[in-house]
Amino acid sequence: MNAALQCLSHTTALTVHFLTNAYQTDLNSDNVLGTGGKLATQYALLLKELWLGTASSVSPGPLKRAIGTFAPQFSGYQQHDAQELLAFLLDGLHEDVNRITNKPYVEAIDSNGTEPDAAVAATAWQNHLLRNASVFVDTLHGQFKSTVVCPHCAKVSITFDPFNCVQLELPHAVIVLPQLTRAAVLAASDVSVLQPQTYGVHVHKRSHVKAIK
Repeated sequence: MNAALQCLSHTTALTVHFLTNAYQTDLNSDNVLGTGGKLATQYALLLKELWLGTASSVSPGPLKRAIGTFAPQFSGYQQHDAQELLAFLLDGLHEDVNRITNKPYVEAIDSNGTEPDAAVAATAWQNHLLRNASVFVDTLHGQFKSTVVCPHCAKVSITFDPFNCVQLELPHAVIVLPQLTRAAVLAASDVSVLQPQTYGVHVHKRSHVKAIK
């Protein structure tokens, strides 16, 4: 939880929006997809303690209880994935300050590849904005391009879907330092100078022993 909150609190545009109380103008307490403004209010109070308070440490207890009220899986003190908590927090805060009070029905669009991607993406984004308008959309939302090709008829379907966070796998690398002795032809009197030499070998953690041979 602390990792997710620290990352979010250091997103300048969002933090300024809450510290200056600009979020209060956007509060959408009637949004059934939100928390009635409770999550946004507790998050704002936490940010003010973090950035404007004088205490040497701050407890996110009230915000944690608010999260647990609307997402019971995060109540208690069991370990949870930070990205899952961050995703819930981003969705909940966005809906609490979503300026769209009456969301229209918008039909999803796709392309068969004959239209320019830029045009299809722009239309999909405008449709997204018809239902979503907040500081979170302005700061964090983007689009994924997905392409599906039927293996039988070769029909192409291209869609542009919104996202607010992206999961990326960090590269893994392990440096193995085996003790190897360099082969050399030496005279009998030179045997005493033969010493092991250390070599650094970059090996992927999923590699096998044969990778260093």
